[in-house]
Amino acid sequence: MNIPSDVEEFIERARVARLATIDAEFKPHLVPVVFVFDGNHFFIPLDEKRKTAKPEKLKRIRNIQDNPNVALLIDEYSEDWTKLAFVMIQGKASVASKTEGNIQVREAYKKLMTKYIQYQKVGVGEMCIIITPKKVASWSNS
Repeated sequence: MNIPSDVEEFIERARVARLATIDAEFKPHLVPVVFVFDGNHFFIPLDEKRKTAKPEKLKRIRNIQDNPNVALLIDEYSEDWTKLAFVMIQGKASVASKTEGNIQVREAYKKLMTKYIQYQKVGVGEMCIIITPKKVASWSNS
């Protein structure tokens, strides 16, 4: 998918996004996430921060296994509304483990460790969500 350079720059600057998945009853599930983008895919780690369930049992993972259609919203809010902006990515998600030998995942983990210094103290985890974008919509009020 070809993403315009200004949108890609916005994505690279962003620190957090919201991941939307759908459960088996078509109910939405929304969680804040950290991510990196390699120009083709978005990578969301299932890191070692405290969670209510093991990574493979998280609702977002179960939802992706049942229905891989997801949305990722990256937004920027400002009290100066001329600076509002967002990018919404609709795509197909899958789950991968860094131990599977996937070079893309290993490279993504290196980018995550660089982007988020918190991973020097909190483990980045063994699993990650990979989103292949199918549609990208962006908006800016500037």
